[in-house]
Amino acid sequence: MPRFALPLLLLPLAPCAPAQILADFEISLQDKEFGRFTVQFDHYNSPHAAANFIRLAEGLVPWLDGAEGKVRKEPFYDGLTFHSVTAGVEIAGGSRSGQGDDNPGWTIRDDFTSPGGGTYTMFMENDGPNSNGSRFFINLPATTNANPRRAGGRYTAVGRVLQATNPPGGNGRLTVAAIANSVPGFHLVDSVRIRYLTPDDLTFRRNLLDPDHFSLFLLPSAREPRFSFRREGEATLLDWNGTPGSSLLLWSSPDLRSWLGPFTLVNTPGEAPFGYDLTPSFARAPRAFFRGGIIEYPHWPSTERIFANSAILLNFRDPNRGIVNITCFFDGSGYSGTYQGTFGSGEFVIPQVLSTPYAREFQLSPTTGNQPTYHLTLHYDLAWSNGSPPFSIPVLANPSRLSGSDLFNSANPLEGGAWSYVPGP
Repeated sequence: MPRFALPLLLLPLAPCAPAQILADFEISLQDKEFGRFTVQFDHYNSPHAAANFIRLAEGLVPWLDGAEGKVRKEPFYDGLTFHSVTAGVEIAGGSRSGQGDDNPGWTIRDDFTSPGGGTYTMFMENDGPNSNGSRFFINLPATTNANPRRAGGRYTAVGRVLQATNPPGGNGRLTVAAIANSVPGFHLVDSVRIRYLTPDDLTFRRNLLDPDHFSLFLLPSAREPRFSFRREGEATLLDWNGTPGSSLLLWSSPDLRSWLGPFTLVNTPGEAPFGYDLTPSFARAPRAFFRGGIIEYPHWPSTERIFANSAILLNFRDPNRGIVNITCFFDGSGYSGTYQGTFGSGEFVIPQVLSTPYAREFQLSPTTGNQPTYHLTLHYDLAWSNGSPPFSIPVLANPSRLSGSDLFNSANPLEGGAWSYVPGP
């Protein structure tokens, strides 16, 4: 039986106490202490987001330093800046590059069980659906509407900044407000220290590293790769010790001084291992050097729904055509079939499919009928078996979100997309 199908009767039935896991941030400015604030995690409603943050803050699992292409196991947030601030609105941190464009090598899915909202809520930053990593922002007003950049976005709420307290919490929200009214890139996070105030909270920490936990085992981590090389005809191939459900982030250099990367090589579950052909780039180079990290994803929901002999229901708003509804009926190949919907009926093919852990990307190309060609991404959203994370099993949401565009109007993305899966007989 898969671990995520653990019977519910094995889970605790006692009501949970209020969240008591705290993160104490110590902030400095120009080598002098500037202030402190404390975030209280909502690890009952957002267990994966809280667990991911705690693992990084305490250095409990290895992560990938994208600036150097190296795997590290040390506190992630210590020494970072707040790379973005908006006066009276928010502060954002958690970026190793200082540019707000990176992550610890992996992403985790969204979880919208927490009501969020309220002043001084901490959210996980993302680059679209199910792309949380290490970055976070603290929103000062009660909603995110005060920041135009957040309009229409959805973010996982992970905790809330407490009011001013005695040390270690220090001057609390006053510190956050002062950072928001400054300039980005100068205030340093000297340290993030996690406090566990109840026995149940210590149990939560132990579960972070339990590979058999019914829920937290889904979280990814990094590890060092082991490279090898082989000849295949005229080609030179790079191999690595990947596993099904992992990805290699690879950097290369001709001289150990300048590095190019990362280049992502995905080992999707169910597919045969492959080697990376170095011939096009390095066939004439006298030498080449490689480094990087392997990201292990214990769960790839994008491979769990078999499209052969099944159907998917698509609905979205095309900015150029209005509301669109399409039902695709797949044949036994899972790559072609017939469709019915807004543009009538016809046949389609999917010439190429790209799967990442939480998404399936493909081009829906009509071969007959009047349907436009759409480039679509089906997102595999997280849901809970009974709506309450402490006492339920993580499952796939059906329906889930959909994004994409008309192939010939990529500048106008689809809006409000959703898709549903109907298994075959």
